[in-house]
Amino acid sequence: MVIMLKRKMFRDIRKNLSQFITIFLMIMIGIMAYSGIKAYMDGMSKTSDKFYSENNLFDLNVMGLLNHDDLNKIKEIDNVKDAELKLSVTATTDNDKTLLLNFIESNNISKFYVFDGIDFDYNKSGVWLDNFYAKENNIKVGDVILVKYETMQLHEKVLGLVNVPDHLYDTRDESELYPDRKEFGFAYMSTKEITEDYIKSLVMKQLNINDEQDLDMMIPDFDYKDYIPFSSIMVDVKNTKNRKEVKEKIEDNVENAKAIINREDTTSYITYQGEIDEGKTYVGVFSGIFLFIAMLSVITTMTRVVKNQRVQIGTLKALGFSNNKILFHYIGYGFWISIIASIVGLILGYYIIGNVFINLEMDFFEIPNGHPAMNISSYYISIAVILVVSIITYITGRSILRENPAETLRKKIPTIKGTALNITKKGFFKKLSFSSKWNVRDILRNRMRTFMGLAGVVGCCALIVCALGMLDSMNFFVKLQFEDLYNFDYKLNLKENLSSNELQLIYDQYGSNTSKILGIEIKDKNGNRESNNILVTDANDYLRFVDNKNKIKEKPTDDGVYVTYKLASTKGYKLGDKITWHIYGDNTYYTSKIVGFNKDPQNQNISMTRNYLESLKIEYKPDSLYTNNDLSKIKEIKNVETIQDINSLKEGMTGMLSMMKTMLVLIISIAVLLGGIIIYNLGILSYTEKEYQFSTLKVLGFDDKQIENIFIKQNNWIAVLSIIIGLPLGFYLTDWLFKTAIEEHYDFGASITLRTYIISAIGTFLVSYLVSKFLSKKIKKIDMVSSLKGNE
Repeated sequence: MVIMLKRKMFRDIRKNLSQFITIFLMIMIGIMAYSGIKAYMDGMSKTSDKFYSENNLFDLNVMGLLNHDDLNKIKEIDNVKDAELKLSVTATTDNDKTLLLNFIESNNISKFYVFDGIDFDYNKSGVWLDNFYAKENNIKVGDVILVKYETMQLHEKVLGLVNVPDHLYDTRDESELYPDRKEFGFAYMSTKEITEDYIKSLVMKQLNINDEQDLDMMIPDFDYKDYIPFSSIMVDVKNTKNRKEVKEKIEDNVENAKAIINREDTTSYITYQGEIDEGKTYVGVFSGIFLFIAMLSVITTMTRVVKNQRVQIGTLKALGFSNNKILFHYIGYGFWISIIASIVGLILGYYIIGNVFINLEMDFFEIPNGHPAMNISSYYISIAVILVVSIITYITGRSILRENPAETLRKKIPTIKGTALNITKKGFFKKLSFSSKWNVRDILRNRMRTFMGLAGVVGCCALIVCALGMLDSMNFFVKLQFEDLYNFDYKLNLKENLSSNELQLIYDQYGSNTSKILGIEIKDKNGNRESNNILVTDANDYLRFVDNKNKIKEKPTDDGVYVTYKLASTKGYKLGDKITWHIYGDNTYYTSKIVGFNKDPQNQNISMTRNYLESLKIEYKPDSLYTNNDLSKIKEIKNVETIQDINSLKEGMTGMLSMMKTMLVLIISIAVLLGGIIIYNLGILSYTEKEYQFSTLKVLGFDDKQIENIFIKQNNWIAVLSIIIGLPLGFYLTDWLFKTAIEEHYDFGASITLRTYIISAIGTFLVSYLVSKFLSKKIKKIDMVSSLKGNE
């Protein structure tokens, strides 16, 4: 008997192969989408945790003009495990590229991951170079590069190509959205490579002397290594629970400490973690929708498959098979297909989606050995899918088994209240053609099938709109940032501590439209402190303000501060509220009134004018200058660290958009594939259930073409209704993703073009129509005799 049931199962699967294939594909795609995106996000998280741990990312970064005395004071603080000095400067190369040059004495904190070459050695003369930068510029271990900074010109042999845990994401400044690895990278050297002449010149400038003999008289035993102006001290804390206490002690004991940054507040850490947090939302949205609409269709299909077997169930009961054996037989249909589909989905999700996505991220972030990581929740979801399909099959089979054998041996005729059918005899419906009336009645008879099909197609249409809309929104974001907010051709990043005369020389040649970023700490009413920054603008129309509707605002006033809309929303700030803050390195607190709000897509901070800053008795020293002069042929300007072209800043987004396009193409492909399968599956179910009615229509004299039109028309109705619902749903889904999933420093919502809506609508309808057209060909092959005698 068991063998007979197995043979029957295989025979039924062969007979209804297309339906079982769609069940397999829908489960496989749903599991693949969920497990793949989940594996990609968990892979990113585990990869960074391992990299941070094995390479000992610092816990605190102390900023200021620091020396060995400061280092020793920090090392003596309780719960400090280790600390290291670092000098970071922005240097250039012989081909006018930019390097963030770091001089260190040891490398036990934020240790190198060496791709090629040797580990750091204080006594070795050479440079350890950013692996990404080296690849982009075809630099190999053993090559010699020229590095220039002020009076230093260093010809250095490349000793190693490295990744460093605090350089996962590096840009030249806040105006760059995407790292340009060809033009900008980082490099490390021993402090032994710093030239004595350079340090002497710094000390002489500080002492306001011009002759080395005067220096020898003032400092007889001058050792230049004792006067290296280190810019930071990296601190490794024994127990992270005591980090706050260590931070407070450094503030109290180290006078030169201007700012102390937690590693979680660094740009590199925030950006990478933000990508993970965004992905967690995508797991719940994209993969959740894929899985949901797939399961809706699978449940509907399995229910219909079992109900269409009612005659066979009645026959098995009449032959003496027990109810349990019959139930387990039909549960096996969905159970085994679900298991196989889930296993295939898990494998494909890991190796296709997981690998593709994480490899794209590893091209964006400088982190080694990135690979997907299968999360246990993916296995739980797979088990849940198998159980749901099996339970639905069980419930459907049990409902049929409750009937007596005589009833189950006849096909079940759809039932519907006569009053519901009267709708086709009234008002607008009365004037419809026969085919339209017939389809209205069929929809009313099979409301659940229609609803499931509608839900599936709506979901796929919304996903396509969302995927394309995210790309539209990013393009709009680039326009807002680089055409509306930024109204300049070139940005000059000025060197620190320039004299008034040096600044004036630059102003005379390039104008005086400038700005400055101040690192600040905001104190709330409860005494809690939080890091942020203030943009001080004296750039006139070169830096613009926009409102929450992306309209350019008038020039800011000089009587208070402006807060970005998102920061105000996050912190609950209102117009007229006051903010208490101080500049890092200065313990003087200021209280400023909020006089307005502005939108900044990529920085959630505070803005003020130069006049307002100076009204607080704070000296204004610009760090950036904006000009529309043609600097295309100028590679270097005295007292300017870097020259940035607005077009190159804009082009920097190309890499990010390119990575995003690849991800979205994969998501769109899955959405279209799943949508096509769901529409095909809906068509098969619809056709199977209507076969008896189609046979009747044939007997009544309707030709194949007329019946085909009736069949296609209903599917077209569902497709059109799905598009009407799916298009706005796609917009709201995109807007919600941007407002909740993206990293908190960004602020932009959905901005979807008409073209996206048209493509999504036409694509959805075209897939539906082509599938319906293909299935309608089966009408010609209907065996009217067997169809009409099935209920006798």
